[in-house]
Amino acid sequence: MNSLEEIFKTAKQCAQVASQMSLEFKHGIDPQSLKNDKSWVTSADKKIEEKLREIINKNHPTHYILGEEEGGEIGNDPESFTWILDPIDGTFSFVHNVPFYSSLIAVLKGNTPIIGIACLPALGITMSAMKGKGAFINDEKYYKTPLVGSSHIELIATADVYRFYLEKKDNLIQKLYGKDFKSRTYSDALGYYMLLRGSVRVFIDPKVEIWDVAPFHVIMPEAGFTIHSWNGERALKKGTSISYAIDEQNLPINCADVVELTSQFA
Repeated sequence: MNSLEEIFKTAKQCAQVASQMSLEFKHGIDPQSLKNDKSWVTSADKKIEEKLREIINKNHPTHYILGEEEGGEIGNDPESFTWILDPIDGTFSFVHNVPFYSSLIAVLKGNTPIIGIACLPALGITMSAMKGKGAFINDEKYYKTPLVGSSHIELIATADVYRFYLEKKDNLIQKLYGKDFKSRTYSDALGYYMLLRGSVRVFIDPKVEIWDVAPFHVIMPEAGFTIHSWNGERALKKGTSISYAIDEQNLPINCADVVELTSQFA
């Protein structure tokens, strides 16, 4: 079962299971702890990833798996498939019963992302894409809304401010939240969703791991957006992701000023 359609079907099954399991856990009661990197982890994170691995191993036993909670590796062979799992992205939101957490699933062929799914279970939103097939929101084909690129849209979305300080981008965050720009915090998958809606003109997501962004390296390009690092590199890697709409010449739409600003801090 290695056709892209079959793999995509399994990925959608995993997304549905992760969403349902996350909604069944008791917020504020589920055991919580801090990992070595000071990020939150709960029994929900661990149990969901365990279940997703079970589904993947049953349907695709030769595939590699890299998950936030149990680790793993990316296959070296350019023809190998690797699943990238983040069972609950935004665990801090999850434990506080804030409905902005997500479940993230991606599949790589070699080092290239080919399938991406991002669910916001508490909001009933699923973004998905398969390379070359376009992007979807709740299984409906995505098309850019009239708001995307509109000069009336001024908002910039960023991840939590403290993550800019972790990347030593103090001056950048001060500019983004200064008098010349209108910025708001829409972290994690929510930021990408707001971008697809046309509600914001760019999303800046610093200090991320591969599992935090892997699905969006399929979803955003398939939707007509770009996603890259501080220095413009488009390969999937940990660090920082900047995403925005582009035109047919791959030029930024209604956000050239922000893109230019971020490039100064590469």
